[in-house]
Amino acid sequence: MRLCLVSDSHRHRHELLRAVKTLQPLDGILHAGDETSDAAWLMERVDWPVYAVAGNWDAVTSAFPHERILNCGLKVLLTHGHKLRVKEGLTQLQQHADEIDAKVVVYGHTHKAQTVVYNGRLYVNPGSLASPRGGRERTCALLEIECLRDEEYYQVRASHVTVQGDIVHSFLHTFHPRSSDNRT
Repeated sequence: MRLCLVSDSHRHRHELLRAVKTLQPLDGILHAGDETSDAAWLMERVDWPVYAVAGNWDAVTSAFPHERILNCGLKVLLTHGHKLRVKEGLTQLQQHADEIDAKVVVYGHTHKAQTVVYNGRLYVNPGSLASPRGGRERTCALLEIECLRDEEYYQVRASHVTVQGDIVHSFLHTFHPRSSDNRT
């Protein structure tokens, strides 16, 4: 499964569409908030499903809740992260992911591209397509989830990509759902 991860697009729709087209073919797009109007705009222009959540700039609605839990072979939590204070660190986000047993967590709000593993869970912030912090590149991310040997294990690759299609960073993590042995 190939998923485009975006966040904090803040009405930079040209960059948003360019990033999505750069990463195709896709199975879906996950927008981690801050400009749900961008996600709605994108839904009218692409052939893939777009799953989006409300950020701190957005109104929470039934179409754009605070968080979504998606089954992509592995349980994926999609949230903006502002309610979980991700600018102060990932502690509250990690606790929430543990509570719901999400294996992959996609979040935004910090405008910083980041991929980390903590307690066997993969956390991915695609960065910002509008105003990145901690780097000069406007980024999104490509999440590739591959089930191997009849769900014996999953390989997940998270790659941060510029709107021009250049890979800035790539990270591979292996999940063994039937055991607690999850390793990078």
